[in-house]
Parts: sequence; structure tokens; C-alpha cells
Amino acid sequence: MKPFYSIILSALVILGAMGGCTEDFQQIDKPKTTAADIDSKYLFTRSLVTGSGISVGVWQYQHQLRGSVYAQHFTNINSDFTTANFEPLPGNTIWEWYYARKYFAPLNLNHQVLKLARGEDNPIKTGVARIWNVYLYQILTDQYGDIPYFNAFEKAKPAFDPQQEIYADMLSELDQAVEQIKDNRNKGYEGHGEADVLYQGNLDQWIRFANTLTMRLALRVSNVAEQELTIPHLERLDVGQTMQSVDDAARILPDPNGPTYHVKNPLSYVSQWNEIRVSQTMMNFLKGYDDPRLEVYANPNEAGEYVGLRNGQPTDSLSLRYNNHYVPDYCNIGSYFTGKETPHQLLTYAEACFLKAEAAYKGYISGSAEDFYNQGIRASFRQYGITNTDTIEAYLQGSASYDPANALKQIHRQRWIALYPNGREAWSLVRRTGHPQMMEPVYTFSGNQEMPRRVPYPTAERRYNKKHYQQAVSRMGGDSQYTRVWWDTQNP
Repeated sequence: MKPFYSIILSALVILGAMGGCTEDFQQIDKPKTTAADIDSKYLFTRSLVTGSGISVGVWQYQHQLRGSVYAQHFTNINSDFTTANFEPLPGNTIWEWYYARKYFAPLNLNHQVLKLARGEDNPIKTGVARIWNVYLYQILTDQYGDIPYFNAFEKAKPAFDPQQEIYADMLSELDQAVEQIKDNRNKGYEGHGEADVLYQGNLDQWIRFANTLTMRLALRVSNVAEQELTIPHLERLDVGQTMQSVDDAARILPDPNGPTYHVKNPLSYVSQWNEIRVSQTMMNFLKGYDDPRLEVYANPNEAGEYVGLRNGQPTDSLSLRYNNHYVPDYCNIGSYFTGKETPHQLLTYAEACFLKAEAAYKGYISGSAEDFYNQGIRASFRQYGITNTDTIEAYLQGSASYDPANALKQIHRQRWIALYPNGREAWSLVRRTGHPQMMEPVYTFSGNQEMPRRVPYPTAERRYNKKHYQQAVSRMGGDSQYTRVWWDTQNP
């Protein structure tokens, strides 16, 4: 496979020649030596890589500064990073990077991919890009709530669409994209080819990715739209066409020799900066289950012990005892995750199994919830090279043994563990289900004692898109980190 950074550089050359986005993307005044037609596949590569969140800056704002500390996979020991203490943080960066940042914004890039693919009358490129579009928008709407969606790139000041309508359309888009690919895959249409650095043009895997995303989205809204969205979409879902093995996982491979940090493993940077420690909450669960993933998830402290740090340490304590207590006495993230070639996971087979387990438990799909639960644990172990049959079976028959009376709580706990270090998705799981129970931080800022429920809108939208911003805020009931998004209604 051609290194994706080489493809990205080709995309940058094209983008540089274009000089940015215009309303008529292909009809641009350009030098005579520039190609007459833009190939959408190069823009698609760029969207896949930037949209995956592999860039260390994106990773920090989505995980280190929010999801991973809210869902207590990690806690911060940099005294400047106070989101673990629940200090509010404006939502500027992720919004800008996904929607608007020049040469980077994956939603904007994929919007152009869709326009070009449809202009080519290419249903394969279109179908795949539609699936990717849903993945990208799910990231943003789950963090902010109502966002520009239907006309996001058609107007300079687009309206914010209700999350309920966004979810309904995303689920419909996944259904239609899968059918579009199935109906046209054998008709000679060219795909994205080597530019598809997620699945290398494998349409079966794109279909399995889309159907697994359908489960993630349909379950996320099950507390608020079970009859309208969850049941209809899951009843007609072919579970045999969801992810079936670790090979189906959606992941981006970092490039250790790439030209920028946007294509390298973000955790290799963060680990060296000594800014995070494994949360005591995660450590307690791993130790409580006698979980062999402990030695993968964490490096031992300087004394050779596995010790997690309780979230929300006071900033003055962090400042005073950073080098003589917090750094040496608590565990950094495990070396597996910091390797230069460690895959950056978007959606794993283990998560797919736990999605099936919950859906089966609630009667949305056929199959055994217990079997899917056990498959999820096995998949997570094997993802990290834990393949000893006796080790796996001892875990499944020990404290993690499936208990029908507490099955849903178990499914959510094991999914939370398996999601590590995808804190953004773990945070969504905790918000929706209340599982697992988070530990109270040591210190929180006045008026911010509870776990945040969303990311506040960026200041630029308040200033320059005031009308639509105010409509969204009025509809949602506020713009604080405690304003709940539409699907987050039932749990503390």
C-alpha cells in the first residue's frame, strides 16, 4: 500500500493550487499547467486521516482535555489542564478543525468528495463517502448537540439542525449508502483505490463498518427514540454484515516517517510529555477483575507497581509535587499504545460485539447477549495479543462471568474497558447509560461539581452566527457544559 502521507501531499498540492474552497469547486480559475479535473480520491485520503483524530492536537482536545478525563480512562497531571477538575473550556478547537481549518477540516473535504463523486455519477465513491460523512458528523453532534448539518457548507452562516433530525438522517444515510454500494459494486465503477487508507477499497468492510455504526447510533438514541429510530433500524439490520473479526476494525495506521505530527501516533507524543496518568477508576476495575489487560493498558510506576491516580487533583498540589510524586508514583499509559506504529482505532471489533450484546439483550436483534458479551471480551484480549485460552476462559468464568440479572451493567462496563483509550466514545457511553459509576474527583471548580454533559459552542459562532446560535441554544435549553444533548436524558 502506498504510504498515506504521500497521498496526502498530493492532496495538498491540489488544494494549494485551488487556493481554498469556493461555491463552484471545480470551476476555478487556475494555471494552465493544473489538471482540468480534480480527483476526489486525494481529498478523501486527507479527510480520512484528519477525520480519524490521529493528529495529536485533535486527540488532546477530544480525549485528554475532555472525553478521557470525563469518562475516567485517564486523569491529567499538568496543572494547566483543569478539565479533570471540570473547569469549563470553550469548544472552539474541535469545531474549527472539523468544519473550517484550511487544508485540514475533514467535514469540508468530504463534502467536496461527495460533490465530485456525484458529479462523476460514481455511486461507489459516493456510497463510501456517505458512510464516512456519518462517522464524522456523529463525532461533532455527540459533543455539541445541535450543529450545522443539512446546509453546513452551503451557506456562510448555516442553521444549527436539531440533533434528533441529524440522527434520523445519519441512520437513513447509512442504510442508503450500504444499498448504493451493494447495487453498484459489480457494475465497473472505480472506487477510491489506494486513497482509501481505512479499508484499502474493500467494500465488504465498508459495509460492515456502516452496519456497525448503525448499531452504535441506534443504541445511542434508544432512551429517546426507541420506537422511531432504534427498533426500525436494528430490526432490519443483518447482523452477519456487521464487523465479524478484528480484521474489520476501522483504524488508521500512523506513519512514523511522515512529514508532520498529523500522521503520527498522538499517544507517542502525549506519553513523552508526562501529562496524563491512568485513572484510579480504570485501575480499580482492571484489578477488581484480575484483568490481564492491566499490563497492556498501563506501565508500572517507578516502584514497579500498578497505581492509578484519582481524577481532579488540586492544581496547587500538581504544581508542587509534579516531579516528586505524581510522575514517579502513578502509572503512565501502556507502552503498547505509545508505539510509533500502533494503530489508531476508530471502531473496534470488540466494541461491535458489545453493541450486539446490548442490542440482543434488549431484543432489538436476534442472538445470544451472553455469546456476544463473551465474544467482545475475547476480541478485546486478542486485540492486545492476549491469546492464551486458559487465561481467557478463567476471566470469562471468574468475576467477569455473565450474570443475566446484571447483564446490561456488565456489558456497559466491559465496553467501557474495551474502548480504552477512546475516551470520547467512553464519555458518550457513560452519559447515556450511567455505567460504570465514575468516582467523584478530588477537587472541582465551584458550580461544576458534576461530570460535564457536552461541549459548549465556540465563541466564533456566538459572535458571527448569532441568530442561528441563539435558536439552537433556545431549543436545547442553554449552552453550558451541563446542557444535555437530545439523547442524554435518563442517567445522572
